[in-house]
Order: sequence, then structure tokens, then C-alpha cells
Amino acid sequence: MSQTMETDKSHPRLDERFIKNIKGKDFVLYSGLLDLAHQKGLKSIHVEPIQYPTKDNGMEGICKAVVESPDGREFTEIGDASPKNVNSIIKEHVLRMAATRAKARALRDYTNIGITCLEELGDIDPVAEAAVSKAKSNNRKSAAKKESMSDEKNTKKDSDKKEAEKVSDSKKKEETRPDESKASTNAGKEPKMSNAQKNAIMNLAKRRGIAQDELLGMVEEAFNRSLDYLSTNEASAFIRQLQQAA
Repeated sequence: MSQTMETDKSHPRLDERFIKNIKGKDFVLYSGLLDLAHQKGLKSIHVEPIQYPTKDNGMEGICKAVVESPDGREFTEIGDASPKNVNSIIKEHVLRMAATRAKARALRDYTNIGITCLEELGDIDPVAEAAVSKAKSNNRKSAAKKESMSDEKNTKKDSDKKEAEKVSDSKKKEETRPDESKASTNAGKEPKMSNAQKNAIMNLAKRRGIAQDELLGMVEEAFNRSLDYLSTNEASAFIRQLQQAA
């Protein structure tokens, strides 16, 4: 497995993990195109909505994506999505799917990949779709875990010290105010999300080309609260949502 994960930077190549065969035809995952683009020194990806989904246009969203290479060349493509050409899971998020399709097509031009991107399709078999979704989720969970591990290691010592101080303070309070300590223990409030979870959310949003305003709006819509006040469970659910969005 370690040999598969390692990449020779001087010879960019599409990892076979990102190629899925459905009914005898190969398709490439968006995550694979993005991985290959970074190997080739991707400079930037810019996405611009050019049509927002409304009832008048059949809820069709259209986006333009511009991929810039290290030498300044630009690769521009258009992506569209509507409830008619996406699966039921993401029919409420057609604008994001339009953005993903536009980016995928631009990335295919940049990386010279002729295989159709799976996210460009709208009629994938449920079984095949579930398998691909699981593979993408596992890949992104692995990436998110690696990103968060570094932050966790850097903050572990301080966290352990603070935790020890909290335990000491808690013991003192139990000796002087046992009733209040018991009430606090039984409060049952969910812990606030960790710094590692927040960093994972921000990094995933950046990789998916989601602007900060859009990210905050997604959090408000899903949990009716701001990003900084998500609980651990809510943050985990939102990370999964970001991993499955692209």
C-alpha cells in the first residue's frame, strides 16, 4: 500500500485507485484528476457560477472553471447540473455539482486525461455508485486524517497539560461543592469540535474550491449555527459531507 501512495514527482501519473470500471468502461474520479494536477504543479483553480438554479430555468446550475498551470496557461471549461442529470442524493446541490463537473473537465484538459470523469455522469447504477462513493470517502478520510494528525501532535502536550489542570480543579470543586460538580457532570452537553476537526474542514473546503462565505453558509444551512460552535459529532458529519460533495 505504501508503494501505491508514494508518487515520483518527476513523472506524474494517474493512480489506478482513482480509475473505476463500470459495465466494462473505465471512468476517472475527480479526486484522481486533482491528485494528478497537483503532481504536475497545479497553480490555481477558479470557479465562477454563471447561472444559478431557479424554477424558471428548471433548477439548472451552470459554472465556469479555469485551471491555471505553473507556466501561466489557462484551461477553461463549463459544467452544468440539474435534477434531471444528477442522482437523488445530490439533487438539492446542483450548483456544487455543476462546479465539480466544470473543474473536472478543465482538469482533464490540463492533465491530458481522455477518460470521462465519473462525476460528469448522471445515470450511474446504484450499486456502482455506492462502491465509488465508498472508495472516494475512504480516500478523503485518509487524507483528512493525515492533515489532522500533524495538528494533533503539535497540540497534544498543551492539551494534556490543560486536561491535567482541569482534573485537578475538578477534584478541588468536588471537595468544596459536591452538588455543583455532580450537576456539571450530568449536564450531558456535547463537547465542542477540536482544532483538528476545524482545520480538516478548512483544508477540505480549500481543496474543493469552496469559498469561505459559501462554507459558512453551508454550515448555517445544515446546523443552524456558525462554524466555531459546531459540536464534535456535528463537525464529523460536516467533514463527511465535504468529503462526499466533490
